[in-house]
Amino acid sequence: MNNLGIISRYGYKCITISVVLLILSWIFDFWFSFFTILLLATLWVYRNPERLPQSEDSKAILSPIDGVVEDIRKCNYNGRSYSEILIRSRIIDCGVLRATCDMEISDIKRRNGLNLHSSDSNSNLLNNRATIISKNQDIILRISTSALTSKIYLESITYVKSGRRIGFIKDGKVSLLMPLNTRISLTKGDKVKACNIIGYIDE
Repeated sequence: MNNLGIISRYGYKCITISVVLLILSWIFDFWFSFFTILLLATLWVYRNPERLPQSEDSKAILSPIDGVVEDIRKCNYNGRSYSEILIRSRIIDCGVLRATCDMEISDIKRRNGLNLHSSDSNSNLLNNRATIISKNQDIILRISTSALTSKIYLESITYVKSGRRIGFIKDGKVSLLMPLNTRISLTKGDKVKACNIIGYIDE
């Protein structure tokens, strides 16, 4: 995974366009200040900070992304019950997706959909979605887009260590499904950072 720079490689295209627009605005003396701010904002959106896992415990579950806890509930997936934490990641939050634990990925599913705003009650069901299934820890990540983005970037991986980068999303929601015996250490409305502990799987 060659994505260790201070700017995520998934933002190179947008940043290049912003740089070209800035140069043209300087040459033609047209909205130079606006395009300078646009470039700085684009660099901020695609920032790629280094993060270390808050715990090396094999039973620790880490946050997969920066954002706000929108809901904590029980849910069903393929006939099995899970504890679910839903995290809303805004465009001002760092969009780097990270492994919540040591993940042996058995499947990655993608579904094309709409780009409804995340406040829409149907956004989780109808928007673009990717699902990552980890067979070793019975962990499932469901990532959905919002109105400001239509693409979910994911690395091509089969095994990844806890806290490592696995993808990027500019704006959307990440739903983390965990075993029912997970002790969750968050409450609804909490702000979280990727690699922070959000729970432990009990024996």
